[in-house]
Amino acid sequence: MKLRFLGGADEVGASCTLIEIEDQRILVDAGIRMGPGKNSKWPDFGALGKPDVLLLTHAHSDHTGALPVLAKENRLPEKVYCTPATKDITSILLDDAVNQEKRESPELAEYTSNDVCEALSRMKLVRWMKPVQICDGVKATWIPAGHILGAAMIHIEGTQESILMTGDVSVAHQLTIPGLVEPQYRPDVMVMESTYGNRTHDVDRTQEAKRLAEDVAKVIEAGGKVLIPAFAVARSQEVILVLKDAMERKQIPEFPVYVDGMVQKVNDVYSRFVDDLSPSLQCRAQGDEGIFYSAFVEKVAPRDHRARILSGPPCCIVASSGMLNGGRSSYYAERLAGDQKNLIAITGYQAKRTLGRKLQEEHVLKLDEQEVSVKCKVEKYSLSAHADKKELTGLVEELSPHTCFLVHGNDCARKKLAESVRERSPTVDVQLPENGREYTYTKREGIANGKQLSNSRILSELYAYLRNIEVAGPFRARELTEMWFGTEATTLVTEKLFQWFLSLDWQEFFCTRPPKP
Repeated sequence: MKLRFLGGADEVGASCTLIEIEDQRILVDAGIRMGPGKNSKWPDFGALGKPDVLLLTHAHSDHTGALPVLAKENRLPEKVYCTPATKDITSILLDDAVNQEKRESPELAEYTSNDVCEALSRMKLVRWMKPVQICDGVKATWIPAGHILGAAMIHIEGTQESILMTGDVSVAHQLTIPGLVEPQYRPDVMVMESTYGNRTHDVDRTQEAKRLAEDVAKVIEAGGKVLIPAFAVARSQEVILVLKDAMERKQIPEFPVYVDGMVQKVNDVYSRFVDDLSPSLQCRAQGDEGIFYSAFVEKVAPRDHRARILSGPPCCIVASSGMLNGGRSSYYAERLAGDQKNLIAITGYQAKRTLGRKLQEEHVLKLDEQEVSVKCKVEKYSLSAHADKKELTGLVEELSPHTCFLVHGNDCARKKLAESVRERSPTVDVQLPENGREYTYTKREGIANGKQLSNSRILSELYAYLRNIEVAGPFRARELTEMWFGTEATTLVTEKLFQWFLSLDWQEFFCTRPPKP
């Protein structure tokens, strides 16, 4: 099996991985680099050709934004597999992107609405946990990943080898959707995100949501207005529910919340996929209660509505984009930043060189080359939908792949996560891949050299082997078995063989501990 990272390996953005397995060329994701100032926002498609099939983990633009370019260049396969929610959200994001290109520089637009339609027309829908024969000798299974609606880990399996592409994952449950479902496969190779690989979520998400709701309420009570620039997909829905739930539970007073921009369309998608939502939202959807809107949470309708909101009583506005680069949020920010009674609440990651990053770090807002006076409060709230270092390390430990490639993170995040994984899972070969390089995975040989499991001498040989390569445990019985037989024999390892291992007298060489519950 070969892997080539066309983008997204040593960066956050432009996720795109080419996998060669069973003589098939499988592309996973085709995203763009987000934020201004990038040399190129596209993955390196130079040597791609036309893959046999394309699989999507989720809808975010850093995983899907380059699909129209592939369609325009006739590199898009006939079949693009994804979950139904991923298709619907991708449609919204791509339509918005092509319209923005038309507005900003129509003569330089790199693709058209026809290219977007062509990309969407090739999408084939998959069901959760149901293996799909994607091409000759290869099947794939989409496993819920948390993160956003429709997000999946994809397990790709050939006749001899397998690989798990995690995409972006969230272990914790969100207000909108449950956390990931732990895969019941043991992949040979795992390609895992590392966005938060150098930190843990020290702040409890529930407490952070409570702080956001209380701060918004205090500003409004004091006569100010609040802008929450939020990503249209996932973060906006979480923020709306944080405020809506706090008001319904009488934790904060009721006040007007206005929802503007692309958020409205994405809310509609979430409302259509009730079965994928959290249990509490499913209950709401089955009753008469609206999921996102209510008497005090409403859509911004005609254009003059915005002016009336700004000149009206204290309120909260949830608007995209989350980094203040375009969208409705920059319109509101320009008009609210100059009043010290107001608050701009940052709830998501701000990429380098974005307006949101500059506002967050330097208290500076520059729109259309004009610097806007910032007198309002600017606060950061941590509502991340990515797993942290501890959670990612635990996922590797549970799945115990032979090789783990850490991608979708900056240098610090990937290196810190690599250290953590190596400490907890010493038999896993951890790799920090680079964009443009090709990596080959080959099943490794064992140390048995034809010797059978006839007596406990295996323990002394295994012990000597581990001491020689200076690798410490703990090890699963399965891992020790594979050291002996090699990874080619993994399909032959049975529970009976595990029990044989466990029945031997380990004490001279190893100590045992009970398995995790």
